[in-house]
Amino acid sequence: GTMAVVLPHGVLFRGAAEGVIRRYLIEEKNYLEAVIGLPVNIFYGTSIPTCILVFKKCRQQDDNVLFIDASNDFEKGKNQNHLSDAQVERIIDTYKRKETIDKYSYSATLQEIADNDYNIN
Repeated sequence: GTMAVVLPHGVLFRGAAEGVIRRYLIEEKNYLEAVIGLPVNIFYGTSIPTCILVFKKCRQQDDNVLFIDASNDFEKGKNQNHLSDAQVERIIDTYKRKETIDKYSYSATLQEIADNDYNIN
């Protein structure tokens, strides 16, 4: 199965228990399929940056993780930012194709992630 979870950006790099959990999910289980960085102020009531972590149990390309930086792709709203339909489509299309796009997406090997001490921001 596949699961996508919206979380605060800090879970990508904080140490202690969160670091142990990241390492377990990546190194032991190899469930992490993609990390999608979202713009700040996208959710009502909070301006903190958020991300989507996509987990997949039976991964096809299980030797890498796709990183998508959609943090600069947003429409400015009165009280909060939002993603246009085209921006959402770009994220989905990039994820489906597992495409590397300069300054937007990158497929990192599990070794690169391990070398970065399982910090995935």
